[in-house]
Amino acid sequence: MINNNAGKSQPVKISILEARKWALTELTAAGLDESESADNIDFLLTGALGINYGMLRANITRMLPENISQVWPQWIAGLINRRPPQYLLGLAPFYGHEFMVDERVLIPRPETEQLVEWILKDLKPGMDTLKVLDIGTGSGAIIETLLLADARLQGMALDISEAALNVAQRNAQRLNVAHISFIQSDVWQNLDQQAQFDIIVSNPPYIDVNQQAKMDQSVKDYEPDLALYANNQGLAIYQTIAQDLGQHLTANGRAYFEIGYDQGPTLVELFQAAVPDAEVTLKQDFSGLDRMIRVKRHGN
Repeated sequence: MINNNAGKSQPVKISILEARKWALTELTAAGLDESESADNIDFLLTGALGINYGMLRANITRMLPENISQVWPQWIAGLINRRPPQYLLGLAPFYGHEFMVDERVLIPRPETEQLVEWILKDLKPGMDTLKVLDIGTGSGAIIETLLLADARLQGMALDISEAALNVAQRNAQRLNVAHISFIQSDVWQNLDQQAQFDIIVSNPPYIDVNQQAKMDQSVKDYEPDLALYANNQGLAIYQTIAQDLGQHLTANGRAYFEIGYDQGPTLVELFQAAVPDAEVTLKQDFSGLDRMIRVKRHGN
């Protein structure tokens, strides 16, 4: 048992194994799923210790460092209250990097890694500098991953939330991301009307605002509504983007969007109408669900 008295004077000494067992007992006693709880515990331990899962198993009998043991009860209490482990740790993995996250931004999802991979696969060798725009950047995970992967890219990140932009800027600094600027803007609102980009990407809010009650409790309680929900059955932000997409996309440009699994045909029609000289492609994720759209102007 871990003593979590506020006035503790002695450092808590406990092995990683003991801390893990105690946490799992606490979580299952609170009615949480055992398998999910174990995954969350191991995520916190590997992240806090800076090791992989194999190293965690190999070092399971070692003592938990004092700085971690002191916060361990608060972290487990957070899990009991359904706070996402990424927010507890303050970090989330994405495409081989770790991004700082908190309640100001969404937690990057594995599906979004597939969007990044699609963009990178489309980049042709020998291309000159390419300008990239990320609409609704959040933590900056998409655009900063792209810039870290290809030195030819120069980025601009937009978000309506100043708080989210602060997180994205801190991530750019800690990851040493070069050639990136940040603008607070509601989609195109504060962007130069003449600005054009070779690549435009967005993972905007796309959940129908009327579906909020059906979302997982941890999402409802902790992740920012502004980055999750949209009007018009979740289509509102796409509709705003589509209005001026052709104006801001170069003649040989491409735009990429993450979408809701049930929005594919509607959004293909929307973007085809918005950019008539483009080829619009719908792509599925690893689960076979419609998840991404590419708007590719002819001439590529």
